[in-house]
Amino acid sequence: LGLDDGSVARKLTPSSGEPLTRDEDGEPFEGDFNYASVVGMLLYLSGHSRPDITYAVNCCARYMFNPRKRHEIAIKRIGRYLKGTANRGLIINPNKLTDDGLKIDCFPDADFAGLYGYENPSDPTCVKSRTGFIIMIAGCPVLWQSKLQTETALSTMEAEIIALAHSCKELFPIMDLTQSLGNAVGLSVSPTTMHVSIHEDNAGALVLAETIPPQYTPRSKHYHTKTIWFREEIQKRAIRLVKIATQEQLGDMFTKGVPTKVFNYLRSKIMGCKQEEAATMSATQSSQALMVTEPTRNNGGNGRGAHTNQVIVRIVVDPSTCHFSGMPRHDREGNGSA
Repeated sequence: LGLDDGSVARKLTPSSGEPLTRDEDGEPFEGDFNYASVVGMLLYLSGHSRPDITYAVNCCARYMFNPRKRHEIAIKRIGRYLKGTANRGLIINPNKLTDDGLKIDCFPDADFAGLYGYENPSDPTCVKSRTGFIIMIAGCPVLWQSKLQTETALSTMEAEIIALAHSCKELFPIMDLTQSLGNAVGLSVSPTTMHVSIHEDNAGALVLAETIPPQYTPRSKHYHTKTIWFREEIQKRAIRLVKIATQEQLGDMFTKGVPTKVFNYLRSKIMGCKQEEAATMSATQSSQALMVTEPTRNNGGNGRGAHTNQVIVRIVVDPSTCHFSGMPRHDREGNGSA
């Protein structure tokens, strides 16, 4: 990439705040490197040890067959970021087993029509939403993904439901695999000790996913069938739905280019950080009150909060993203999911 010169400035984030567009009328690619080959190497890196570059690499990978100068700059930015963070990587530090047992967390998120207003309006891709999610076991990331949705969502809630359904397709097999491997190595991962959480930050998606028997609103009936299968799984696996603050939505960095402070905070939560960095992050977190409120156990009613023979799954939602009264309201101003 021509970044061997020590004077090359490093970047604090792998992507800029604006989406990477096709830029058909832009300047031609002038780099002396194979764009597709570099993207392939970055895809390997992002899929194994650097989840922090997943969103940026996926954006660049969309233009491997006809890169422009804009894409060359974007991929060099990733290289400059990696050069400045060469001493970073995944710090695997599993959480200790508690009374709740082994924890599996899934953070799905969606950026509704994130390219709209940036891409050519005649290009159908400009209205596609982006799905991003990460699955963690015992506080360690095991699977993450960032990709454009194949169908066009007509509302923020629909985009979130599509992301939630896609993440569940990956989460449920991981739960079953964890069960099998745990039995093989002598780790107790019975339903009473496997604590699974799905963190969703859209109030409408949360309400729709919790509604049993499966129902729909006038604005959600056209994708009603998509929600039925995972709502059945939620009931069968005794999944519990709770909410999370948007600041703690780890899937956010897989759907869009976030500001540097937010990016550093989410990166430290996903990839871990050194002791001195942890102290700084703790002080910053206290000053900004970036705290997750744990759900209160409910020992009455259906007893979902009690220690029963069930797998507990949490789906987390930020009520500020969608207001509802009785049934969810889907319209919301602006792009993105924050």
